[in-house]
Amino acid sequence: MATRPPELIHALDDKPPPLRCLLVALQHVAVICPTLVLVAILVNAGNESEADAQSAMGRGLLAIGIMTILQALRTRHVGSGFLLPPVMTATYLPASLAAVTMGGIPLVAGMTIIAGTFQVFFSRLIRGLRKIFPAVVSGVILMAVAMELCHIGMAVVFDAHLISKHTFRPVAFVALATLIPIIAFAVWGRGLPKMLCSLIGIISGYLAASVFGVLTMDDLDRVASLPVIAFPSFQGASFSFSPEILVPFLIASLANGIRTVGILTTCEQLNDADWKKSDVNRLERGVLADGLGCISCGLLGTAAAAASPSLVGVQKTTGVTSRVIAWYVAGFAILLACLPMVAMFIVQMPKPVMGAALFFNGSMMFVAGVQVASSRPLDLRSTLVVGFSVMLGAGVLVFPNFFEAVPPMVRQFTNSPISVAVLTAVLMNALFMIGRWQFTVLKLQDDADAKGFRPFFTQQAIAWKLPADERNHVVEVVEDLLQQLGPSNLEESSEVRAGFDGFDVKVDLFYNGVLPSLSANARPRGELVEEQNFAAGLSGYLSSVRADRIDTQSKGDRCQISLVFKI
Repeated sequence: MATRPPELIHALDDKPPPLRCLLVALQHVAVICPTLVLVAILVNAGNESEADAQSAMGRGLLAIGIMTILQALRTRHVGSGFLLPPVMTATYLPASLAAVTMGGIPLVAGMTIIAGTFQVFFSRLIRGLRKIFPAVVSGVILMAVAMELCHIGMAVVFDAHLISKHTFRPVAFVALATLIPIIAFAVWGRGLPKMLCSLIGIISGYLAASVFGVLTMDDLDRVASLPVIAFPSFQGASFSFSPEILVPFLIASLANGIRTVGILTTCEQLNDADWKKSDVNRLERGVLADGLGCISCGLLGTAAAAASPSLVGVQKTTGVTSRVIAWYVAGFAILLACLPMVAMFIVQMPKPVMGAALFFNGSMMFVAGVQVASSRPLDLRSTLVVGFSVMLGAGVLVFPNFFEAVPPMVRQFTNSPISVAVLTAVLMNALFMIGRWQFTVLKLQDDADAKGFRPFFTQQAIAWKLPADERNHVVEVVEDLLQQLGPSNLEESSEVRAGFDGFDVKVDLFYNGVLPSLSANARPRGELVEEQNFAAGLSGYLSSVRADRIDTQSKGDRCQISLVFKI
């Protein structure tokens, strides 16, 4: 059971009052809607009409509603059970822009379906890739996404065209009018104002934008020209596919799947004060839900959406993670899909307001990434992974010309700090797995020597920087096993070998004798591996051994029992 963090006002399973749910959901939607600009960018790149853009954004809102519900589910196979609304993601933007120039929106939709299908396949591999994507890699992913969010936010505010149009002073005032209330209510606010700090900041930014002329009458006239109620049109929606653009979409899908793992890890940590390691089952269901949501975006003929780190940042700031709010967010998204005037008013959020909100959420997300990466003790290997990955990711932002000058095939991996940081972290972590196992051996002369396992292992565990509860668990299990084997099996040739690779603890017991037999009333449970026919009884005998995996083997009189503990 998760331990409720004290800073949460409404935790995951809480049911806030309906009015509070509506207001918090509105805050999430206010962050979601500006990302629909990505849909408009693709439609414009495809030389489609403004009506097509409105329909595509409406279908995007429908997809967001569907994805929010999929992620909030707690079924056996689909859904993380978190409040995790998506946004239209920039991860797919380079691939989608290439696709729209080749085959228009139908090609974008078709390739988005393929990318979502690949992410569904990736979700089935997460369990086997636990050591490839540990907490340190997930933390790097979040830090890279945070850098991208902050970079986008600053690029929006410091855009030369925007400043030349309005001059620096009004742009800066609007950005500060947005950022200061968010910070003030997040730090010093209590109750409802704290929960709605982002929404309050955005409203303050809108007011400042209208006062300083950043929000112009032309913008309002463009909104007023739209119908109040109009259902998204599916007329002409179609799909096409091309192998020429497959690789960029698969790369984007992989990056998005890895990013989703990092976001889900942050959600787990945010909702559990005693978080130690990720729930692999929940990660699988969450990445699967995100992949199915991506498929739904393609089927609806719109751009790809994905789990949003910025909205997780909003939850961290406001202290509200209740999954009940997901249903309100989904309802708002579906309603706005039929209210183009309201949706466009949010989509046309003044750039300084949008930039300030992105910068704030990115800053919060960067710290969350640091917390995830350091949730386990950082040894030299982990330190190098974090340092190199984050610095190379930042290098994409500082020296873009260099990374754009690489060969075309390599450029697919270097077009964003997220891609560079993720690729660097994964490759370095895989390389550093070589030689990670550290083994030490304890010789057992007799049954009395078995009592020496506790000081022997405790000393090693401290050197390995294992948490106290984890090392105590290993000691208790091994001592219980040694006691059950007894002096008849423990003699001069007996020994215990303990090893750690940064992820798992493995304890091997070697002795001369026979493997234990099944007791009359024992019932096997857990994951047990029996490698010899005569060891059939071991499952029952070791049914109380609380290890993640138990392996056994025997050659003549020489027996080996191996216990694996996933840390």
